[in-house]
Amino acid sequence: MQTNLEWFRTFKAIYETGTLSGAAKQLFVSQPGVGLHLNALESYTGYALFERTARKMIPTERGHLLYQQMQHSLNVLEDIESRFRRKSGKDRPTVSMGMCVETFQQALEKHIPELDFNLIMQFGESEKLIDALENGVIDLVLASQKKNALNIEWEAFTTEQLVVVAGKKTDLTDWQTLHLNNKEALLDWFGEQIWYNTASDMKLLSRFWEANFEIQPEFVPNYIVPNKFSIIRCLSVGKGLAVLPDFICHEALKQGDITLLWRGYTEVTNTLYFGKRKNSLQAAPIAHIETLLKGEFSEA
Repeated sequence: MQTNLEWFRTFKAIYETGTLSGAAKQLFVSQPGVGLHLNALESYTGYALFERTARKMIPTERGHLLYQQMQHSLNVLEDIESRFRRKSGKDRPTVSMGMCVETFQQALEKHIPELDFNLIMQFGESEKLIDALENGVIDLVLASQKKNALNIEWEAFTTEQLVVVAGKKTDLTDWQTLHLNNKEALLDWFGEQIWYNTASDMKLLSRFWEANFEIQPEFVPNYIVPNKFSIIRCLSVGKGLAVLPDFICHEALKQGDITLLWRGYTEVTNTLYFGKRKNSLQAAPIAHIETLLKGEFSEA
């Protein structure tokens, strides 16, 4: 197990402020993150460094000894950091956020140059991002599911609908003559087409098929690409079909790069949720991000 310099910075802040909340404010990080750093350092040293009481963190003998040994070295490193850091006149708060990469590129990426706080993005599946939120690793998530936890609050943000889209060069002659209430003919036509999907979202196609045909797709996608924007870029210059959320497709549909082919017999939707820890120290930057995203989705 390797040590992390941030553990010692956190230890020093707790020692000098006497509380986890005081250390969190001093370091501009979340209180759960402070607790994780301390637990990791105590696990590494093998000793309790503080006695936890209701109001204060009281250093143990081992805690006093560690502080005396590392205080000077850490002060020297912090002095070097402060002299080399570009001064902005004030400390910039830092927010960590998790969401899917396509939503980030579509809705948030364009606003980053205008932010007056630091932003650290993490991408991945909703389950992993929610775990990171609970563990204090990130401050805010935009996820397609939620998980009840005492310290987390959730807000239903928006709903996106899954739709079938077609590439610019797709031959839709037979599609235009199909009777959509003829499920067998529809399934036969879909089975003859070229399909795109992503490795991380194979479930979207299955969900759409089960909701509308009560079966799993009887074909295997021809192309598995990195993300949904890869699908849109391929479809905008070629032929094929894909099941995608309508928000991700909004710009390409508006510009005529792809065609909205079918919404299905049954509407299949994803509800997106904002998740954040209660009483977060970064409430103002988090609220700003939420406002930006709500504006983007309302225009779609």
